[in-house]
Amino acid sequence: MVAGLLLAGAVAAMGEAETPVGAIEFTPEERAWMVAHPVVRVGHDPTYAPYAIEDSPGKIVGIDPDYLALIARRTGLRFQNEVRADWLTLMADFRAGQVDMLMSLGYAPEREQFLIYTHAYCYAPDVIVTRDDTPVLFELSELRGRKIALVRGYAGLQTMLKTTAPDSVVEEYPTTVEAMVAVARGNAYGMITDAVNASYVIKTRHLANLRLGAVLESRGIANENYFGVRKDLPELAGILNKVLASIPPAERQAISSRWVGVEFVENRWWLMAFRIAAAIALLAVLVFLLASLHNRRLQAELTERRRIQSELEEAHAQLARVSEEKSELLRMVAHDLRNPLTGILLGTDLLQTADPVTERNFYADTLAQVRTTIAQMIRLTDDLVDVNVLEDGKRVFDWMDVDLAATVREAVDAFAEAAVRKQIRLEVETAERSLVLRSDARALRQICDNLISNALKYSPVGSAVRVEVRRTSPGLCLLVRDEGPGISAKERDGLFQKFSPGSAKPTGGEKSTGLGLWIVHRMVGGLHGRVWCESELGHGATFCVELPLTPPVS
Repeated sequence: MVAGLLLAGAVAAMGEAETPVGAIEFTPEERAWMVAHPVVRVGHDPTYAPYAIEDSPGKIVGIDPDYLALIARRTGLRFQNEVRADWLTLMADFRAGQVDMLMSLGYAPEREQFLIYTHAYCYAPDVIVTRDDTPVLFELSELRGRKIALVRGYAGLQTMLKTTAPDSVVEEYPTTVEAMVAVARGNAYGMITDAVNASYVIKTRHLANLRLGAVLESRGIANENYFGVRKDLPELAGILNKVLASIPPAERQAISSRWVGVEFVENRWWLMAFRIAAAIALLAVLVFLLASLHNRRLQAELTERRRIQSELEEAHAQLARVSEEKSELLRMVAHDLRNPLTGILLGTDLLQTADPVTERNFYADTLAQVRTTIAQMIRLTDDLVDVNVLEDGKRVFDWMDVDLAATVREAVDAFAEAAVRKQIRLEVETAERSLVLRSDARALRQICDNLISNALKYSPVGSAVRVEVRRTSPGLCLLVRDEGPGISAKERDGLFQKFSPGSAKPTGGEKSTGLGLWIVHRMVGGLHGRVWCESELGHGATFCVELPLTPPVS
């Protein structure tokens, strides 16, 4: 059971990102350090088996040498074994600079004053070792008042015992073997050491009356082994960390499995209780996972239904807006076409009764009025057609070279008669006689007509409307200024929306559909330009259209 725990823990506790062999990226400083320091002196305590075992004088085998061999293959470094009789001697030589790095090092905060810890490389849980004729111990606090054997120099375990069992009596021994023999002979109640080391000593020394107690995991105790590097060799610590990160879990497990073979003897009742508890825990985890999956599926379905409902509500609102706009459009058409048709009908009745010879002026004026009314109906019809085409996205622009100055002059001439009837001065100014750009001639004329018609519609008698075309850095700019009532900042925000005529009223009783500026905005956007309004209440309004000389390539 413990063997499986150790092997699984080697994977779980060492959750480093796996990197393929040969893909380790060392910095130029690290590579230079390896060239300058091809040999690294590694300190070993041969009494700490199976991490380090002295097979013959100077030859060390075990878990730690296997990791060193792997690191050597991936870096080109050569590791020189420095063997000492016990841990205290090894630590003293390390601090004196005679050893470059240590292996199988447990974490103790005070050691960081003179060494650098690498990432953990091996899972090593501590256990309580006692004789088999004593109760199985599960907590360190059960060691209070007992004589405990520890290896000399294991500062972390000393601190742990003082904190958890302050009245315990600690007796130090040079090696793990001597400490465990003392427990076997009854000279100490128990000892604390690494589970792998304890199991190996029990098996090889035939200490049959000893057993391993509870694994001291998740009790605030470090359960990993680290490399310790001298403070003056930070490059070596970085190199080791990169190699450790490149070792896949399967390779770590293979190293451990060559040396770990823990035999754990315990009371049958405790084993049975553990197995029952494990089965219950497994069942509980399974039920929890199934419930979580079910809840996640329900949550996903609920999220999808909410999304569909939101889309349906949005589509319903859109349909309601379209329906309302169509109803408004039909009402407007019925109202705005009735008056011009009535005017045309009255005009034709008058013409039928008038004598074209004796009432020549009256005849001509009536015909001019009928013509103006028909032109108004044509513009209204064009606007309605353009609204439908622009909304459907079917407006196709015919790109050609167009003289904007000439187009503006033609539009001004077309509205000259309407301006005279309202006693408004309609003026045009162009910086040059010809101002050519790549655009759509019909769309430009429609923009000019709508802006000039809008300016005349809201200008008072005796005022002036000025139309100007000039060059700007992006291209050409069309300006239409009037001396009307002006537009407030609040109304300017919705000026280019459909059916948004504003609070101002036409000065000559003209009709306003609220579509002209919306059409201008859509047309200008289709020509890759921009349109805006500059105005203050009581000071007229200026509509600005800025267009590029050449449309961008799509």
